[in-house]
Amino acid sequence: MSKRTPLLLLLAAFALPLSVQAQPAGPAGEEAQVSDEQQAAQDLGTLQAELARVEAERQRLADELARDGNSDQLEQLRAQNIILRDRLAAQEELNDTQRADEQRKWFMVGGSTVALSLLAGWLLAQLGGRRKRNMWLN
Repeated sequence: MSKRTPLLLLLAAFALPLSVQAQPAGPAGEEAQVSDEQQAAQDLGTLQAELARVEAERQRLADELARDGNSDQLEQLRAQNIILRDRLAAQEELNDTQRADEQRKWFMVGGSTVALSLLAGWLLAQLGGRRKRNMWLN
């Protein structure tokens, strides 16, 4: 049943008493009117009982759908969350390893540059530094 069904049943229940009141009043009409009123009251009671039953069924199905849909979706999101956390941890570990390797590389480049500069300075001092100094002293 769609969402409109209970509303249509309710409107039909309200429309029946109006049609009963519109009938002409007379001696024969009064008996018919009483019979029609009893029939309308009986129909109204039946429709209200049907409406209550349908509304209870709708509520039960809505609760079941919400419970099932949310739990499946929740489990799916939890599994996805675990996978993403594992990927994040692996990526952070890889990032830390790469950062440490990069720091070691630049440390070695800097240390080598300093060592080569000191060696070059010492060699240049040994090769030409004393002759020039001696020239100024003479």
